[in-house]
Amino acid sequence: MGPKASSGFYLSRTSAALLALLLAALLLALIVLGALYARTTRAELIDTDIDTLNLTTPTLTCTLPPQATGRPGIWDNPRLPPDLVPMHYDLELWPRTEQDAEGNYLLSGQVNITISCVHGTDVVLLHSSELNISRAQLAPLAVELHYKSKQTDSKQSQVGLKLTNGASFYEEEVSSHLQDTSASSSDKNISITNLWYSEPHQYLVLELERPLVAGNLYVLELDYQGFLSSDYSGLFIASYKDFNVEKVLVASELEPTSARTVYPCFDEPALKATFKTRIVHNSSYVALSNMPAIATSEREDVDGNKWTVTTFNTTLKMSTYITAFVVCDFDYVRTTERGNEIRVWARKEVIKNGFANFALDIAGPIFSYLEDLLNVKYPLQKTDLVAMPDIGVTAMENWGLLIFQENSLMYDPKQKFSNSKAFTCLIVAHEIGHQWFGNLVTMKWWNDIWLNEGFASYYEYIGASFIEPKLTMNELFMMNNLISIFESDTQATARPVSVKEEAINNVNLIEPLFDEFTYSKAAALIRMASTFLTETLFLKGISSYLKKFSFSNADQDGLWNHLQMFIDDQDEVKLPMPLKNIMDSWTWNKGIPLVTLNTSTGTLSQGVLKLANNENVTSDSNHTWIIPIFWVKNGAEQPLIWLDTQSKNVPEMKTTSDDEWIILNINVTGYYRINYDAKNWNSIAKKLEEDIWHLPVVSRAQMMDDAFILANAGYMEYETTLNLTRYLEKEMEILVWYRVLKHLNNDKKSMLTYHSFPLMKKYILKRINPIFQHYATIIRRNFEETADDIFVHTGINDIFKTACFLGLKDCLALASELYTKWMANTSTNDIPQSIRGSVYCYGIAEGGEKEWEFAWSYHNKSDSEGHWEQSYLKQGLSCTKEPWLLYRYLKESMNTDSHNLLDVFSHMFKNDIGRHVAWDFLKENWHQLNDINMKDSSHFYELLLPDLGSKATSELQFQELELFTTTTMDEGSRDKGLKWLQAKKKARLEWIHILNTRIIDWLQRNTPDSDF
Repeated sequence: MGPKASSGFYLSRTSAALLALLLAALLLALIVLGALYARTTRAELIDTDIDTLNLTTPTLTCTLPPQATGRPGIWDNPRLPPDLVPMHYDLELWPRTEQDAEGNYLLSGQVNITISCVHGTDVVLLHSSELNISRAQLAPLAVELHYKSKQTDSKQSQVGLKLTNGASFYEEEVSSHLQDTSASSSDKNISITNLWYSEPHQYLVLELERPLVAGNLYVLELDYQGFLSSDYSGLFIASYKDFNVEKVLVASELEPTSARTVYPCFDEPALKATFKTRIVHNSSYVALSNMPAIATSEREDVDGNKWTVTTFNTTLKMSTYITAFVVCDFDYVRTTERGNEIRVWARKEVIKNGFANFALDIAGPIFSYLEDLLNVKYPLQKTDLVAMPDIGVTAMENWGLLIFQENSLMYDPKQKFSNSKAFTCLIVAHEIGHQWFGNLVTMKWWNDIWLNEGFASYYEYIGASFIEPKLTMNELFMMNNLISIFESDTQATARPVSVKEEAINNVNLIEPLFDEFTYSKAAALIRMASTFLTETLFLKGISSYLKKFSFSNADQDGLWNHLQMFIDDQDEVKLPMPLKNIMDSWTWNKGIPLVTLNTSTGTLSQGVLKLANNENVTSDSNHTWIIPIFWVKNGAEQPLIWLDTQSKNVPEMKTTSDDEWIILNINVTGYYRINYDAKNWNSIAKKLEEDIWHLPVVSRAQMMDDAFILANAGYMEYETTLNLTRYLEKEMEILVWYRVLKHLNNDKKSMLTYHSFPLMKKYILKRINPIFQHYATIIRRNFEETADDIFVHTGINDIFKTACFLGLKDCLALASELYTKWMANTSTNDIPQSIRGSVYCYGIAEGGEKEWEFAWSYHNKSDSEGHWEQSYLKQGLSCTKEPWLLYRYLKESMNTDSHNLLDVFSHMFKNDIGRHVAWDFLKENWHQLNDINMKDSSHFYELLLPDLGSKATSELQFQELELFTTTTMDEGSRDKGLKWLQAKKKARLEWIHILNTRIIDWLQRNTPDSDF
């Protein structure tokens, strides 16, 4: 027998063995039950609130993160270290919509972040800005598992886990692979020894008692407080009126780096994770987020107030900047497209008026079209489009919760004679395009933001053209994209599309990347690549690219290399070098190439386009672009040629007869301007006079644009440019006229002076009369025919204004007729918005005091405060031919704000009579105007002096301007004004000399007697 136990309880050796076996069996049973429970809770590590897990660790509390300690460390690096990767966020937001005692709107929140430790570290860095941390707690997870998403055939990706040894498991497999079902023991707790804020890179720094272990998962719990912003960034509060009742809403705008102002996070685009969100809000409001709401509950605060808690489903793996939150009292309309619930939210008044219906009608078809085109399913089950009365950006593509400015998304059918409908098509298509380009596949770092915005900008035109046949792709792309970016890319402020990753080393350098080069130029380069690769091959490669990098990140080299695999796998498309080399020659260089063809020798050459008005060269003059040359010879399309050197001889481009002609860059799919030898230009001009239909509309428009710009820059003679305009009597496409008139009416080099006016009037009216009469007939008969035609409503006012300015009797009569009808019935204004400015101007000019008084009275009515209507009226009031009315207008305007007064002066300076009255008034009243309204004479230099200088035609007129500047301006503005006048005088007088000699000579030879 054995000794007696000290407790007085004795067990024999045999009994002890039996008891040990019993305990082992019980422990095994508990393990099995734990595994079964884990199976039934569907991976609670992701979907259960993190704070319900059995985590025990010391809590660190501080009311405000202290500032940097001054010690060097990893927090000095502008990029987060690779040591930690966020896997999942459990986030609660509680925004208050009533001010506290200090007038602030409080935001309180809690975020629990599941983190995977990749490399051992004793410092946790994450982003946080303008948030006060009240509690911080860090603990290891009991199970060392990583999150992973698996794309399935369903809309929602399946959420699963990955073991640290690399094996992957999903919901049905997780339970049988738990490493440890026990809670974390106290000896594994991670104490936070120091918590502070590093301001330079907006880091929250947590220094730990001991290092985290590579391969393990941890949970970081943070409670925090902040404030809602009022500047439409981060999580902001905004007021608005609905049915004339004041209301507020809360919404987010987090791109590029404002997520950190809403919740502490790893705020870099490549650090994707899943998110489960709860929003606490007033029960009379609705809460929206990226995913569908799955539950609501009630919460009572310390004051006994009851709040609604809306919980949303777990998101797919995504970047922080597209997380989104809205709390509002909006209404919505809804539809379903391929199982995707689509809702369009807006103010209740707007919904009732039916203004959301158009957006709802087009959103679903665009989703389906892009799904089919890209051959990649849209992975979400719901999409909300929310129209904000005001927001800091035009729109934001948050996954599943797209936010728009109200005037971008809402379409009022009464605005059918404007660009409103086309604009809504474009902006909706752009944001839907982002669901693939940006949300599904995201750039690795902000230097490649063009992979998001360039593709979305390109596909906005494809989507809009699909939804509205009037929005023809090539013409729309030229008018809305190429015209402006071709000009901007010659300016001193131009920059390459691509930026080196290390160059974006400060948060303040990210926002400036969201410019026209990221959007418009990148879209143009993508369109060019799609053309020379062929649309079929391009789409095949892009579809594979999207699938390869789904729920992940890419850079531009990854894009080009991925497309190269498909290029190498076929024989139809041959490139002179790898795609990456071709596209690098474009994305890494600023400026636009000028391709020059000499048809007498067949020599094709390239160089950077340098405009005379830009002293700063925008590109390396020795840079060589790899240029695809799309061309036509005598009307027949020719094989693609690559210009991959500064110059090369192309025998096929040599012509021997004046009847032969060549057009390069057909359909303007290449990103370059074109110049030819005079012989080819004149052959083109001759062919246009015979038959214009051999050239697409967009090519005719671009050819006119190129010719005028190159003449102004000294690359070709003005006579050669004007030869191209002889055919315009046959031109009935408004896009072509839109470009021609922009150049003819150019303030810097206007061809209309007192000397040239009689000849120019005859020349232009003979050519513009046919297209004016065409649209005048439509205006009188049924202008509904032009409803929602963006090309008509962009260009018709220039045609109308030019015809009336040149004294076309039919134009002046129509303006008077429309204006008189409006005066007779003010309850409705039937003057089409697209020509309203010109009708007001010439209706008043052809009338007298009565017509002017009517506009003045209407201008001063409180119900006439629409921006565009006020602008049209201000312009019209300056058009009267009565000097005393103009003087009165100026006198009355002295009692208004300086901005309005400067607008009045600017409008008057554009009219001959008004210019003289305004100039005399300005000289007589300068001191009073400066003291009362303008405050700073720099306003004059910046806004009025250029208007006056652009109209001066003699040395004496410039001397008068210089004397006025010297006499009236303060010393700081005076030197700047005089310097500008000297430069302007030289260029202006040189132009007047060319106009009064060569151009008038040309007009005399090409303007036979006519009825005009």
